[in-house]
Amino acid sequence: MKRIRKLAYVSLAIAVIAIDAPTADGELGDLFASLTGTGVNGGGFVYRYATTGAQSIVASGLSRPNGVAVDHFGNLFVATTTLDGTSYEPTILKITPSGVQTTFASVGGNLFLLGLASDSPGNLFIMALDIPNFTSTIYKFTPGGVQSTFGSIPSQGFGLAFDEAGNLFAADAFDQSIFKFALDGTRSVFVGPSAFVPDTGPAGLAFDTFGNLFVSMSRMLLIGNDTILKFSPEGVESTFATGLTFPRGLAFDRSGNLFVADVDGAGLERS
Repeated sequence: MKRIRKLAYVSLAIAVIAIDAPTADGELGDLFASLTGTGVNGGGFVYRYATTGAQSIVASGLSRPNGVAVDHFGNLFVATTTLDGTSYEPTILKITPSGVQTTFASVGGNLFLLGLASDSPGNLFIMALDIPNFTSTIYKFTPGGVQSTFGSIPSQGFGLAFDEAGNLFAADAFDQSIFKFALDGTRSVFVGPSAFVPDTGPAGLAFDTFGNLFVSMSRMLLIGNDTILKFSPEGVESTFATGLTFPRGLAFDRSGNLFVADVDGAGLERS
């Protein structure tokens, strides 16, 4: 059974979610959500949702938190962006399972951070939007914080997700494409504009255990009736759910339930 659940409603928010690994005794992990709040410096939060639905605050006073990812040690990483006058200062925060918060890396450049993903060795990959040029770069950080450039996409990127083989998939909303990056950074087009209806773009990405890619679609000009699409490993497209408004982050738990961050709260639940 797969479910889409309404997560939260926060005005002028962008919500991205990640699910922690199961505990040692097999219990399902908690869900984490980043919310920008009003979008001002220091106005954002990261929430934790237990499997019972109980909500708690993991971090507050964050500047435009977007991408979140959990490594295999249970550390939570959050992509934040501070606006300093006319330029942006991007930073990745690290929050340990005990709640200790530190700066993991300062990305550098006038960039706005969006999607964040962790691979099996513990490297972090971040989607960074170049504000003046409106192109996006994917940076890689080793567990020790060493930064390198992994790849790029032509316009505004959003979500990142790894498949079981370690390929990285990246959503390019404005070019209506999903790119696939091999382990060495070689880029190819997984699906292009022909897969999407006009005035929509891919945002959140998540893989299920069968290798199917689920994509949250948001309309660029109009509000209403956004969808979640499903692509088989071969790229065959189908519609998984409809009736959402501004869906963003996607995450699967180990039981196969799909969680969706629906920004304006118009979520639905289906089996």
